Amino acid sequence: MMNESSASPLVAPACTAVVVAATYGIIRVYRSSISKIPKEGPTRPKFLLDALAANEDVYYFGVGSNLSRTRLENRSISGKKIHPISFEPCVIYDFRLAFNMTGIPPMEPALGSIEPLPSFYEKDGNQERNSRQLWRTESKAFVAYETNECHGALIKLSAEDYELVYKSEGGDKGATQFYEEIEVNCVPYDKSKEPVKAVAYRGTEYGRLDQVEDMWPSKRYMGILRSGAAELGLEDSYQKWLADHPVQEPSLFLKKVSINSCLFMGVLRFGLNMHFIPHLQTAMLYQVLVLPKEPAWKQYLGEVAAVIILFPSSLLGFTLRTVLEKSGKTPPMVKKFIEHFEETM
Repeated sequence: MMNESSASPLVAPACTAVVVAATYGIIRVYRSSISKIPKEGPTRPKFLLDALAANEDVYYFGVGSNLSRTRLENRSISGKKIHPISFEPCVIYDFRLAFNMTGIPPMEPALGSIEPLPSFYEKDGNQERNSRQLWRTESKAFVAYETNECHGALIKLSAEDYELVYKSEGGDKGATQFYEEIEVNCVPYDKSKEPVKAVAYRGTEYGRLDQVEDMWPSKRYMGILRSGAAELGLEDSYQKWLADHPVQEPSLFLKKVSINSCLFMGVLRFGLNMHFIPHLQTAMLYQVLVLPKEPAWKQYLGEVAAVIILFPSSLLGFTLRTVLEKSGKTPPMVKKFIEHFEETM
């Protein structure tokens, strides 16, 4: 048996090796994340810019949480209510709903956007639209819908209200925004109406996850989509696809830790314009994220690792939250954020 005196010389080299390995891993993770930042933001579609310049109404194709009219009406970050002129179900062809957007792991591991299907690029006449906005990827669904189409909400908005929606999706962040606007052709469920040109949101290269196959969304996020689809009256087969899609849900403790961490990271990112630490933490959390399909012991270790990564920022976020609540000076946007994620806890 190795005694204490013979073991002690090995402690320092072992600790050094662990620190070096961890540092190297952190640097690799961060470089991979930061290298995705483009030199400039995405180009907005000409038809949209023309409509905004003329102060004309805009058609918007909503998926994700924007399937719900109530949520859309209240999503403006300025606190101003959005007033849709019309709100109806529709379908677009050769696109799919993708869960490939960087979220807030482990609480919200993936968010939704639309993604062109291979059939989009194979159709005659679409090559001209295969521009920077419609660059091709190898992205694929974890569970694909039965046909090459995506169902959602066709929403008519004033130019002013559309810009509120755009900004609520981070549309004024330039090179670091997660979504880009693309043109889609929406076919209303109401057969008496003609198809219309609308703007939809696709994930930018910066905003999407670094993997080919979609991530599983959270139970909370998918619940919003399912209720929105039912409220809107989307096709039964599409609602069944949403209902059957796999989801994941972190433990209640991990959710609470994540919410407090997000508060502090939000201050760094949006208040102080410091992106290094939030980027690094997000990248590290994705490295330890374990899907529910994995064995229980792997999921347990993944949660433990996530808590360790989140703990410093969560403690600072909890302190900030306590100070704001006791002083009665919690900003409306922070209140909305907390309510948004605590509604299903």
